Amino acid sequence: MDDINKWLILLLAAAVTIPSGSQIARADQKLADRKPADQKLAEPGAMPYITLLDDFKLYASDKTKPGEVLGSISAYQSVKLAPIDRLLYITSMDKVPVETWLGKAWINLKEGAYKYGQLQKQEQTLTLLEPQTSLYDSRMKLTGYSLSPQQVQAVASIDACDPYTPCRTSAKWYLIRTSWLGEQWIRSQHYTENYAAQPVKGMIPIARESEVYSVPFEKPLADEPKLPPQVLKPVGKYTRQEGMVPPSVWYQIETTGGLRWIRGSEDYGLGIEGVEQVDLKLDIPVPFHYYKTPAISSTYTEKIGGEQPAQAVQVIGKIGSWYFTVNEGAGKWINPSMEIASRLTGDFEQDAKLGVQLSGEQIELTQSSVGLDIPYVENQPAEKILTFTPQTVMASRVWNSPAGESWYYIHTWQGAKWVKP
Repeated sequence: MDDINKWLILLLAAAVTIPSGSQIARADQKLADRKPADQKLAEPGAMPYITLLDDFKLYASDKTKPGEVLGSISAYQSVKLAPIDRLLYITSMDKVPVETWLGKAWINLKEGAYKYGQLQKQEQTLTLLEPQTSLYDSRMKLTGYSLSPQQVQAVASIDACDPYTPCRTSAKWYLIRTSWLGEQWIRSQHYTENYAAQPVKGMIPIARESEVYSVPFEKPLADEPKLPPQVLKPVGKYTRQEGMVPPSVWYQIETTGGLRWIRGSEDYGLGIEGVEQVDLKLDIPVPFHYYKTPAISSTYTEKIGGEQPAQAVQVIGKIGSWYFTVNEGAGKWINPSMEIASRLTGDFEQDAKLGVQLSGEQIELTQSSVGLDIPYVENQPAEKILTFTPQTVMASRVWNSPAGESWYYIHTWQGAKWVKP
């Protein structure tokens, strides 16, 4: 190899120098500091609060150098974060901007204890129900002490969940007064005052024999009778849902022993409310099924047992076209309108046995009128629903469903249809 080629190789090697670690870090920081053109600061109203459990220094920038100290802020204050562009990452940030009397300033969260959320200063009595409620010190650290069930006086509270996290709990941290340790924190959602009953519209069905409780999540009252399946008007409702588990729904009711609680059926999700109490004997002229729930909020409902023979059924509750009945000691649902409608064939001689009558009535159709192959709307695919322009038509037949709806049989450009004006 001649001298010229050796010189060229050395020159190229010098040009491809690997950068040092500090150079890479500075390059990464420059990339991190660059913001997309459309990335904006969050609105001030969207910024959460942070409660400081220790004294914190205030800094002029996120560098938080000793020479940039502007002042300090004392413990047990809730300060609002100044707008930033990374809301989803705030709980992983060590240095955050806050709004102060000095304007925007920075705090270094490594310098003390804190809790995201706004401290609510309010005195209230809590009747603790847990066998043992742990005590935490001023920095929310376990003390090793605990309280037995008793009344305590809370002076402030803060939500247990941090903002922008998948946390799903209604628990709160409470700052309480103790006679022997001063002010301490507890974290609880099992106390009597937490179970404030919310209003319930209408009546509810009780699907199975239910034990009664003095408060939710306690042991049932062994010396009081169980509540049989029925339809009743509750005093109120308490709901708790955490994570992906099914919700816990409790209803407060009046009993001969006073106000008590019962647990709602897990089959009913967040509860079936707005039920009308009835006392009817429905003649169902076709085989039918019992169902666990009425399909009022979804198209799915589970059948109970096999097909039942045509018979008269005593019902005690109604919602939509669904009726509630007690069979073999359990509450079940039936839908006579759906069952009969599904068996209409268009053959008048056969359909007359199911209540269809001849008609020559003039019917006024509107844009909201629907036409179907069977006289029942629920669970019908949209492509099978026929709509109309305003017009007058003549019905050849009429069927009055057990739910109280009148359906008319007419001839259309797509064949015979059942319509509900």
